[in-house]
Amino acid sequence: MDKNILIIGAARSGKTTLAKKLVKEKGYNLISIDDLVSGFEAFPQLHIKHDDNDIETSSNLAPFLIKFFTELAEGNTFYDGIKYAIEGTHIDFEILMPFLQSEKYKEKYEIIGLTYNHITEQEMYENIKNYDTEDDWTYWCEDEELRGNIKYFFERNAFFNDKFREYQIKTYDTSLDREKVLKKIVSSLK
Repeated sequence: MDKNILIIGAARSGKTTLAKKLVKEKGYNLISIDDLVSGFEAFPQLHIKHDDNDIETSSNLAPFLIKFFTELAEGNTFYDGIKYAIEGTHIDFEILMPFLQSEKYKEKYEIIGLTYNHITEQEMYENIKNYDTEDDWTYWCEDEELRGNIKYFFERNAFFNDKFREYQIKTYDTSLDREKVLKKIVSSLK
C-alpha cells in the first residue's frame, strides 16, 4: 500500500522541491504546512503564525495536524489511492511522532527528514543569491536580513538533526548534489 509522505526539515533543505517531484513523478498531491500556518494567521487567538517562535507555533499547530493526518490516512481518499506529499518545518516532534510512528499509522506515513550538514552559511548565502527566483521568499530579503535568516536556518537544522536521531527518522543530507539526492529519494519510494 502506498503511504502518505511527510517531508520535514529546516528551511532551504529541499522539502518543497522534493514534494513537487513526488507530485510530478509519482502523482502525489502536495500539502504545504506553511500554507496551513498562513491560513491560521487569520485567527490570531490560536497563536499559529510565521515569523514567530517556531517551537510555540509547532506546538499550537500539533493538535490540528494530528486530526488532519488522521483524516488523510483514514478517509476515503486514502483507500481510493489518493496520497499526499506533506512538507513543512512546523513539527512538534514530541506530540506528532508518537502518533505517526504508532503501529496504526506507521503503515500509512513515510517520514523523510532533510538536512544540510556539509555546507557553510556563506555557501548557502551564495546559493540563494545565485539560484533563488521570485517564487522564493528569500529572493526578496535584503542582504543583512538574509544573513540573519541563514544563521537561524542553521540553528533549526541542528535542532532537526537532533530530533531525526532521537526519533530514528530516515534522513537525507541535501548539502551536496541536491538534485541527485532528491532523485534517489523519489526512486526509492514505492
